Amino acid sequence: MSHSTMIKTLFGQEEPSIVSDSKTFLQECTKLGFKTANLSEIDRLPKCSIIFSFTNTAAKLTFEIAKNTQSKKSIFCATQVFEPSLESALYSLQLLLKSDFEQALSKQRSVLNMLNSHESFLLTGNDSDASVTIFPHAQAYALIAEDIESDFVQSVAEFFEVHYAHMNPQDPCPFSFSGTLKISGILTVLRKPIPTLPEGLKTSLARLSNRIHEEGAILSVTGNTITSLKISDEEHVKLLDLAAGSRGVKLTEFAIGVNEAISTSIDYKINSQLNEGISGVHVAIGDGSSGYHIDFLSPDVNISPTH
Repeated sequence: MSHSTMIKTLFGQEEPSIVSDSKTFLQECTKLGFKTANLSEIDRLPKCSIIFSFTNTAAKLTFEIAKNTQSKKSIFCATQVFEPSLESALYSLQLLLKSDFEQALSKQRSVLNMLNSHESFLLTGNDSDASVTIFPHAQAYALIAEDIESDFVQSVAEFFEVHYAHMNPQDPCPFSFSGTLKISGILTVLRKPIPTLPEGLKTSLARLSNRIHEEGAILSVTGNTITSLKISDEEHVKLLDLAAGSRGVKLTEFAIGVNEAISTSIDYKINSQLNEGISGVHVAIGDGSSGYHIDFLSPDVNISPTH
């Protein structure tokens, strides 16, 4: 297949291989013209690779193999914690090929500079009206060009967002967020089965996701706590509280997406990690371990410093 912008930026003239534990997915990638490798049949990663794991076992094996690989440039897609289906994986691959990695890395640098130079910001556009304060102790997670000059194994999400996480409730939160966002889609992540969660949550969240995709939603947040998620004046905040586990509806993430190239190709019905990189902002609740981690995606939102 021909080199895409993604391949040139990350891999130079080297053609990447698709690595996975799914034979069906690998067969489809072969049809697309990719070189492929089955995780169970290799002890070293190809020099350049795009890895799709469909199980937690495969994800663990990926990093064990990576330790034994001296020279590697790899993008890792943990499909199993989102939606380990053939449709979702192929959709994610197509979005990867459409992504402008050079633009995204450059945008991350400019966003990072802005966040490091100011404390308070306004979020406007797309019917959103919110503010966020970044505290002095905060450290943003970002990926810039220097990070991929030598060997790397990076989660695909890191290429397309600058974010602040608050996963340990004992630590002070790095940000304070209040206001309303127009939500175009959600993502749900569960890293392992949790018997204590109510039955039927997965179905309820899938139904919620489809409704938000079809009708949109308005998310209201006060002091990092979600107070409302309305679709056509129908409230859904109780479902969020049930699904998010011990952290409830308190925010655990604030992020700015930088992947402008995929804005016309997003399908919010698919629970793909690539969706959260869309240009705009997203906030999230939950940690994915005691309950669901749920991202609320608000594209086309502008963030600007207050003066």
